[in-house]
Amino acid sequence: MSDSEENNVELEEKNTEHEVPPEQAGAPEKKQLRVPLFITVISVLVAAILTAQITFLTVRQSYHRQLAQIEQSRFADSKLTQVDQLYRKYYINGIDEKALTDGLIRGFIYGAGDKYGSYMSAEEYAEYMADLKSKTDGIGVSVIWNTEYSAIEVLSVYENSPAEKAGIEPGDLIIEADGKSVSELGYENSINAIRGEAGSSVSITVRRGQDYSELITVSAIRATVTAKTVSFKQLGTVAVLSVSGFHENTPDDLKAAVNEAKSAGCDRIVFDMRNNPGGLLSSVRDVLDYILPEGDVVRMVDSDGNWTALHSDGTCLEMPMVVIVNGNTASAAELFTAALKDFGYAEIVGTQTYGKGTVVGPYTLSDGSVLQISIQHYYPPKSDNFEGKGITPDVVIDLSDEAKSINFHKLTYENDDQLRKAVDLIKEK
Repeated sequence: MSDSEENNVELEEKNTEHEVPPEQAGAPEKKQLRVPLFITVISVLVAAILTAQITFLTVRQSYHRQLAQIEQSRFADSKLTQVDQLYRKYYINGIDEKALTDGLIRGFIYGAGDKYGSYMSAEEYAEYMADLKSKTDGIGVSVIWNTEYSAIEVLSVYENSPAEKAGIEPGDLIIEADGKSVSELGYENSINAIRGEAGSSVSITVRRGQDYSELITVSAIRATVTAKTVSFKQLGTVAVLSVSGFHENTPDDLKAAVNEAKSAGCDRIVFDMRNNPGGLLSSVRDVLDYILPEGDVVRMVDSDGNWTALHSDGTCLEMPMVVIVNGNTASAAELFTAALKDFGYAEIVGTQTYGKGTVVGPYTLSDGSVLQISIQHYYPPKSDNFEGKGITPDVVIDLSDEAKSINFHKLTYENDDQLRKAVDLIKEK
């Protein structure tokens, strides 16, 4: 007999006490078991809930078994499985399982059409994140490849860096690293030869002087150095702030550059965003929070249509501004440009920007490798998303053919048509 049936019987006995036969009326009274009504009701409810839970668990287990069978059957019948079976049966060379898995993942990204998606090993991702923190183990120089001399040309030397301590100067041509010829190694291999573990030493041979006739060899002790992402150049009362990327240290670098510009007597700013590939969303948000007044600085929407926004507080930078862009201005640099334009803070000079209005999110896999997936489109404060379109400047102007033949980092005010136009515009403000 179930608990519910026992409760019902007890209720029936309580309700029929007046039907006791008369001949038993004088007999000793028997005590009746009486259960309060609310306990009986609760017991019924508990039994019902337990029954429902057992039913739900049974149905769910059956559902998952069927789903697993369907997925297994679908995969077994897929072309990918057929290819795998054929290769394992007929391929004359052995299969590297790790290389196969990595290739399949990269193929999945390509097949999904995620042009910003990527797959990196744990080591590659760690290096990538170190780059976004502007940190690297090396000697602390900013360089370009000098095609005329097949050498690495030093553009700038970081303050208190191993290069500065070793006596390396801007304009030097690095021709050897630890006795290896830079012209034979090429740019990338030479950079890797100069970099190395902090605390280790590297021998650097440079050419110096107007005709590079002076030959000097120095020894530098490598260290972990932090590259500045914002540089300041003064043109009268105009501060030209060149932003190379939006890294972890960019907000602090930009604030320091603005303070330096103010101290130097500058009262207006040209932001040079040319060849800025973007970077961290958090970085550009902090920069926009510093510059713009209260309001949304970026809006984002995911695949389910859910919207979120990042905001700026009431404090702002009140100086006339102009932004220079080109076809390599992308992602966070485009968001910076569009936000200043939306708030009416700056005119835009240059050429059409790249057109990347997508947020990429990292997801760590079981072995520590990282899959980066395009997860959101982001929108400027008031204007439309610029994915695949870019931003059209208010004043469209390109570099001259002569200027294009010069390395961008070696352009001067005299041959940089875009910079001259930006300075002319801001002087009118």
